[in-house]
Amino acid sequence: MYYRTEGVILFRRNFGEADRILTFYTRDLGKLYALAKGVRRPKSRKGGHVEIGNWCKIFIAKGKNLDLLNEVEIKKAYGISDFSPHKANKIFHLLELVDKLTAEKQKNIKVFSLLIEFLQKIVNAEDFKLLSIVFKIKLLSLLGFFSAKNLSNSANRNLYLFIEDQGWDEIKKKINLNNQGYLKVTSFLDSIIESITQSELNTTRFING
Repeated sequence: MYYRTEGVILFRRNFGEADRILTFYTRDLGKLYALAKGVRRPKSRKGGHVEIGNWCKIFIAKGKNLDLLNEVEIKKAYGISDFSPHKANKIFHLLELVDKLTAEKQKNIKVFSLLIEFLQKIVNAEDFKLLSIVFKIKLLSLLGFFSAKNLSNSANRNLYLFIEDQGWDEIKKKINLNNQGYLKVTSFLDSIIESITQSELNTTRFING
């Protein structure tokens, strides 16, 4: 059995002498894992396509224990190797959030669209402090982990409701937090995320500044 979809590479790890196991977040199937055979060999045709962060069209063969990546084609290169370390860390932060907060093979087209939208915003050098908290609020909300309606403090509730409901352009116009405000919101959101994942995000310490 074979299937075609498109997805963003969230993570990869070496397997055997020349292979990699890739973690994708896909449009049609949510998060999935696939074995990319031979991609670590210098002459591999797939090797340049499977960078972390790339948005790819993929053709996968269903396997007994692990699916096999048969074909891959870059749709948009968000690969972290293509950017400065500072920008790459920001990209990897979003990828890690999606990887840690989503379960395998649970389709959520809105999460997929959110990830694509915000990867492009990083490439466009949008304000990352604002981008980061907006992405976290929207991601947690889409996954059912958070709702601003449940907050007791009215000022906080109004802020989070606005971010949940509005698009980026409107948020950018209306939200203007000082450094203390960003720290407060970030600390609150990270505490929720760490409670869900039972671990700290590896990328958090690299994205300040």
